[in-house]
Amino acid sequence: MLSKSRYTRGCNCPKSLWLYVHKKEEQVIPDFTQAIFAMGTSAGELARDYFPGGKLAVLEGELPGYASAKRTQEFIKQGVETIYEATFIYDNTLVAVDIMHKQDGKWQLYEVKSTNSVKQEHYKDVAIQYYVVKGSGLELSDVFLMHFNREYVKRGEIEVNKLFLPESIHDEVCALQDDIKIKIPELLEMIKGSEPDVAMGDQCTKPYHCDFCDYCLKLLPPVKEEIVELSSEAEIEEDELEEFLDGIQYPLYYLDFETIMTGVPMFDESRPYQPLTFQYSLHHQDTKGGELKHEFYLAESDLLVDPRKALIEQLIENTIPAKTILVYNIAFERTRIIEMQRDFPQYEKELQSIIHRMDDLIIPFRRSYYRTEKMNGSSSIKQVLPALCPEFCYDDLDISDGMAASSAFMELYYCEDKEYIKKTRENLLEYCHLDTLAMVKILEKLYMDVN
Repeated sequence: MLSKSRYTRGCNCPKSLWLYVHKKEEQVIPDFTQAIFAMGTSAGELARDYFPGGKLAVLEGELPGYASAKRTQEFIKQGVETIYEATFIYDNTLVAVDIMHKQDGKWQLYEVKSTNSVKQEHYKDVAIQYYVVKGSGLELSDVFLMHFNREYVKRGEIEVNKLFLPESIHDEVCALQDDIKIKIPELLEMIKGSEPDVAMGDQCTKPYHCDFCDYCLKLLPPVKEEIVELSSEAEIEEDELEEFLDGIQYPLYYLDFETIMTGVPMFDESRPYQPLTFQYSLHHQDTKGGELKHEFYLAESDLLVDPRKALIEQLIENTIPAKTILVYNIAFERTRIIEMQRDFPQYEKELQSIIHRMDDLIIPFRRSYYRTEKMNGSSSIKQVLPALCPEFCYDDLDISDGMAASSAFMELYYCEDKEYIKKTRENLLEYCHLDTLAMVKILEKLYMDVN
């Protein structure tokens, strides 16, 4: 039997579905994907308050199946007008609908997604539900995709009716119904056969990263690397580089932010999927080649305390002496500060001063300085640092990128193990510290190259 997830998986890649059925032990689900799943589950449960007082068809600890399908039919006969996880079976396919709601005597289907808009991949997801529900004998007057309202600002308790936006996708779903009639038997027949031979391609990463990619990669024959001649020496446009370096003034500060991001806003004056800064590292020097000092901020993982306000106040205080504040890829840090100005207007003037003093260390690696062989043609700090300063790299860190830092900090909100919390905070400080130390070392190398 198919399910909604199996159907959409099979539509995207038949081999992925076959492997899911026959070789599930090969499935590899990254931590960030697990976090997305958990976020989706949380959003689906919260959205029930949009239509409060309904009945839950799938009991706690139970998976959707014949029991929940029977329960759904009983609720319908009893006159229940809102059913959560309403389960239907038709044409060898089972679906559990997030919310079925009766409006003016007519049933409507609601699928909840933890996104800020309707995505192309959502149509097939909802279309298979529509097909099964209608095939089971229940008429539907409309079909909605409920997603987050990107304009919603949390102030006090979450207002579910403002957080979620139901958007009708009835016409798009109906247009896919004939395809479904053909696709279901194809997929069911495919599952019975041997492993399909499907070449790797865009379906491996779009619309999601396939959890069987590692398996398929192992089957690929070894590829002879193409020999490309790259320069092992730096190619420098000295005039441009000197112009950039001449613009740097001391006292010089090096700044890096780390952020968390959730669909359901955690704190007042925040929006769905707004990055919230919880940490910064700040190396600084009063003079060129002078003593290197370090300041930092790492918020406490307290669900009752917004990490931003204290961070803003300390950042303003720490950067008062700075003439230049270097960041790497300025758009990220500058956007976070602009959002802080909007959400905490009492600090607008001081934060604007920080923006005015910011400069971007990535500029030389996009315009005037290239080390193509060691940097792999990339201007990312993860490539630039080991190329210019081989003694420094991120490989040995327990937390080695921004996504891992975000996930690690989010874990702490729900952790009670004091030793684990202590170790994780140390890892976060070590990672963010290296991000700004990396800028110090990179700038030192640039000065050397023009002298």
